Amino acid sequence: MKRASIPLSARNFDAFLGDSFFFCPSCTTWRTSKPLRIRRAANTSTNTGTRRSASNLTSSTAVNARKPIPPRYKPLYDALVDVQKRASAQVNLSRLQLALQGLESDTPVTRVAVLGLNVQDTARRLVRLLLADALEEEGGWEQELVQSQLQSQSGSGSQHGHDSEDYSRGVIIRYGHPRNSNLPRPKTSVPVMYVPSTVLERNNIEILVSSISSPRTGELLQAAKTVASDALSPSIGTPTAATGRQVTIAQPVHSTLVVTRGLDELMLAAELLASTTFTAPEDRKSVRLVVNLEDTKDKSAGQVFVVDARKAEEGLAAIRRSIGEATDYEHKWVDSGMPTVSSWLTLASTARSEGQIPPPVQRLISSLLTAATTNLQAQAALEARSSAAGALSPASRANLESALEEFSRNAHQELQSGLASAWSSRNWQKLAWYKLFWRVDDVGLIITDLVTNAWLPRTERAVYELSGRLSQAGISPVEEQPAQPSLTTSEPAMHNKKEVEPVLQAQSDIATEPPVQPVLVNTTGRTEVKMAPIPQPIPLSSSISRTRSAHMERAIAELTSTAQQIVLKTASLAGLSGGLSVLTYLSLTTGSMYEAGTIAALGVTYALWRMQGDWQKATKWLEETLYEEGRTVIKGLVRRMRELIETSSRVVEDEVEVQSRRQAEDAVMRAKEELRRLQQK
Repeated sequence: MKRASIPLSARNFDAFLGDSFFFCPSCTTWRTSKPLRIRRAANTSTNTGTRRSASNLTSSTAVNARKPIPPRYKPLYDALVDVQKRASAQVNLSRLQLALQGLESDTPVTRVAVLGLNVQDTARRLVRLLLADALEEEGGWEQELVQSQLQSQSGSGSQHGHDSEDYSRGVIIRYGHPRNSNLPRPKTSVPVMYVPSTVLERNNIEILVSSISSPRTGELLQAAKTVASDALSPSIGTPTAATGRQVTIAQPVHSTLVVTRGLDELMLAAELLASTTFTAPEDRKSVRLVVNLEDTKDKSAGQVFVVDARKAEEGLAAIRRSIGEATDYEHKWVDSGMPTVSSWLTLASTARSEGQIPPPVQRLISSLLTAATTNLQAQAALEARSSAAGALSPASRANLESALEEFSRNAHQELQSGLASAWSSRNWQKLAWYKLFWRVDDVGLIITDLVTNAWLPRTERAVYELSGRLSQAGISPVEEQPAQPSLTTSEPAMHNKKEVEPVLQAQSDIATEPPVQPVLVNTTGRTEVKMAPIPQPIPLSSSISRTRSAHMERAIAELTSTAQQIVLKTASLAGLSGGLSVLTYLSLTTGSMYEAGTIAALGVTYALWRMQGDWQKATKWLEETLYEEGRTVIKGLVRRMRELIETSSRVVEDEVEVQSRRQAEDAVMRAKEELRRLQQK
């Protein structure tokens, strides 16, 4: 259907609406006939002119619709969108959305909030005086605006009872003609009142009328922390259920006027604003105070606007009664202080200069970027303090390093003195080379006793003590080492298992098995998934005991085998020499006893000399190995503990947090550069 085929003039527009859209709710003929005709038209293949595609049915005000951005604002708009993505936790998203809306048009609407302290009655009176046309009769919107708050407080009903209840929470005043009372009001989060005011039209402005809560006794400091966001982004409660449950929705504005009544409220609001630390200086300049004082002559109170609403209302009523009372109206209007507030309202929505960003939008974006930079710096400082608090203090580090130096010195001294006393001990003398014939079976027992009692026993206890001090300082004295067991595949083991185990036994086996993880291996040219044990952290306190056990097992196996071989070789050589001497004695003439004895003596002597040399080499290997293993263990423990102390003393920030913060800082910096570029034009 073409739009040109439905000519409508302003005169017959109401008649068209009444004939087309207004119907009796109880009439079922309209409800059934309309959809049937639409359904038939849609099903008729010949009537293609009435069909519409899905894209044509989408409203131009859809949420996902992308509004055309002026070319000169496009870089700044994209930069702010990037800030919204990267630094969403450091900016007020509702105010940032308002800034983005301000860049979507060459003539953006300026939003100003007029907030009463606890109640809205004085704020509504002030807004009515600012928007009322003195040369026109009193409009219905004036009564509705002022009386709605009184009716909601008294609980009395009226024909606008539902609207008054909505307006009691807050109202947005926009330029336009009042809606037709027969039309249903749209459901919005905040009620909207359309006022045909030249002030709104000329300045392209809309006003949010609401209230801000004053702090209770003893809650000034706590309320001062949130007054900046409450004043520049007021929260309006919106009922979501019949029970009265409400959801607060932020309504960001460019500027705010806090209205107080009397000196008591003025002092409370001034103290609240004075104790508030605004993140950006633009925010502090965007919040102004106005006090309603009756019968006062001093209207110059510096940063505070002083008005007399009653006198301004009397002047407005006078000129509306008769144009001849214009002089009285002018005197009362000037004496009331309203021209100052009206000038502030005009300046708050000053139109942009040619080629530049509008001042309200510029101040809003500048304050958002300043706040984002400050919040990012505060976040970086907080993370640095948190990391520094988790790091090891210099005093604790000095104490641990001193204890580590003493531990290293005592460990090396014990290693030298312990092994020296062990090699000269009576127990070790039992393994002299000439005693191996009857002590060969005691080699393992004697080495076990020697290594257990002489190889770093006090150092092992000192490691436990030093590990406890590290744990007390917040350092975990462990070292991750990869597990050495071979990879195992779970499925073949299940297939090869022939016997069915009881449930309890199977559960106990699963509970005692080390945790495993799947890994990819390629041993046969084909990639397979096998289960490998997960490396578990090994405590440093068990290093000496593990090394002692491993070395003891190896030493016992080596020396026992060596002792047995030496004894066997000695006996073999002695036997061979004895046999050779007998053969010599029998083969030679009488008188060869001397030669046979010489051969036997030389053979036994050589066997014993070789036995002594081989055993001394074996014991020398044991002495050197124990000493080198001890030095290696001590150096490894000291090095690992130094690494743990150094790591705990170093301030380490989370790489993900640092990267995210850097991206947010880059986005904010880019937006600042784009804003600076627009300001220089």
